[in-house]
Amino acid sequence: MFRSPDGSFTSHVRSPFLYHDQPHPTIRGATMKNIRIITLFFVMLAMGAGALISCGNSEELERLQRVNADLRSQNRQLQQQVNTLKEKEEQLAFLSAQMENVKARIVTSHGEVEVEFFPKRAPIHAFNFITRAESGFYNGTKFHRVIPGFMIQGGDPNSRGDDRRIYGQGGPIVAIPHEFNRTPHEPGVLSMARTADKSAGAGSQFFIMHGRSPSLDNEYTVFGRVTSGMDVVDAIANVPTSPQFRDQPVDHVVIQRIEVFR
Repeated sequence: MFRSPDGSFTSHVRSPFLYHDQPHPTIRGATMKNIRIITLFFVMLAMGAGALISCGNSEELERLQRVNADLRSQNRQLQQQVNTLKEKEEQLAFLSAQMENVKARIVTSHGEVEVEFFPKRAPIHAFNFITRAESGFYNGTKFHRVIPGFMIQGGDPNSRGDDRRIYGQGGPIVAIPHEFNRTPHEPGVLSMARTADKSAGAGSQFFIMHGRSPSLDNEYTVFGRVTSGMDVVDAIANVPTSPQFRDQPVDHVVIQRIEVFR
């Protein structure tokens, strides 16, 4: 059983997986604070060592020298962590910059929906969606789950076929890590589905919000929003659904292709 964005458990896999831009989290202030504390301690040790030498306390001096060596080792390790975090930050900043002003046009059997991305808030998710769209991964898939006033969900490779029993259970081989952020799940928001197990990450299934759902905030990764075509989203959300297959449209809503452009 799998957890849907609305919190219910069904047989469908929910893997796609602030409108104020915020950088991707990297270096933590605590690390820098630790380095400053250790540096200050070095100065104090040097001062204490001078006093001890004058007093002839060799045993205490040896102990402080050992402590000093340990602190120097910790300082080197902390500096290595800082350098690693800086490198990761630069890599994400590069990726984010590459996706600035990139948009996508979701061409469906019911019309077109254009979206923009939030690469600073969720660079990995934006890159995941853009590259899959460019490769044609979503071509021929369907919006296999629609709930008016809530959301429409698609992106499952299983939905290319006609076996409705496995719709919602598909995804790619490799998952991506979550990038939960404070962007509210409001109408038009583009977010990534996932399984009930957060540790499993996200895959290819995504959903577009048709209503407001605060319970999804910080639980699913928002990585974009609709810029035009909400009338199409509204039309898809309100199509008749199957009484046999929960929330599935009676007549298929097909994603014919997704065009990426700048």
